[in-house]
Amino acid sequence: MANDTLDDKDRLLIGALRKNARASLVTLAKDIGLSRSATHDRMVRMEANGVIKRYTVDVSKTYLPSICAFLTVLLEPNAAQNAIVNEMQKMAGVEAAFCLSGDIDLMVYCECSSSTELSELRDVIAARDGVIAIQTRIILADSRA
Repeated sequence: MANDTLDDKDRLLIGALRKNARASLVTLAKDIGLSRSATHDRMVRMEANGVIKRYTVDVSKTYLPSICAFLTVLLEPNAAQNAIVNEMQKMAGVEAAFCLSGDIDLMVYCECSSSTELSELRDVIAARDGVIAIQTRIILADSRA
């Protein structure tokens, strides 16, 4: 389902879900001006078509892991970049991993409960076949609310 096939009610529903993914169907229906069943049908259709991929929660920074970092990774020239990034995304502490162009091959965003946990994660990644070098960039501040 392409963006141009979403109508105004779909966009309103997506906006309401972005504000509160736990809102009840009745509340969502009132917000967008449709019946509960019509709202449910739209959600099911958008889920089936891949428009809505998942529901999530926004946690207060007070309760987030104490150490957040980006790991920049250089790979051997013939390393299977996509396979490595997919493997890393499954590791505990890795929140996201990205294949990049340029002088850095991978960027790995990590959230760990301690510097020890981050160090252990870094060591596991550094020991992986195909990894030439890794640098840890601890986040000191961010703009997330």
